[in-house]
Amino acid sequence: MSVLFDLNPSTVTNWNSNVTQPSLPLINEIADFLEVSNHDLILSKERPQTGLAKATQEEFKRLLDMGIPHKVSSIDKNGKEIKVNNPDLTKALRKFVDEYKNKTK
Repeated sequence: MSVLFDLNPSTVTNWNSNVTQPSLPLINEIADFLEVSNHDLILSKERPQTGLAKATQEEFKRLLDMGIPHKVSSIDKNGKEIKVNNPDLTKALRKFVDEYKNKTK
């Protein structure tokens, strides 16, 4: 999910361990991805499983195996070189998610 939403993996880990929480706009975007209401993300609730998360993880691994890099170099606002999520990988994962959702409707 960190690549799909262009986040640092530690951010998602902090959510999972309840150290921090995503912003409301990001909750909205995640809920859209998971096809649930924002309320459902905040409150514990059973959800039907379509396999989207697992399929996305498998697609992520497949793309990496094809040689698409996970991180690429970029320049931050201070002119320092940093590693960021590969925008091409993020775009490919988002396309996969859209196609998967359309297929499983």
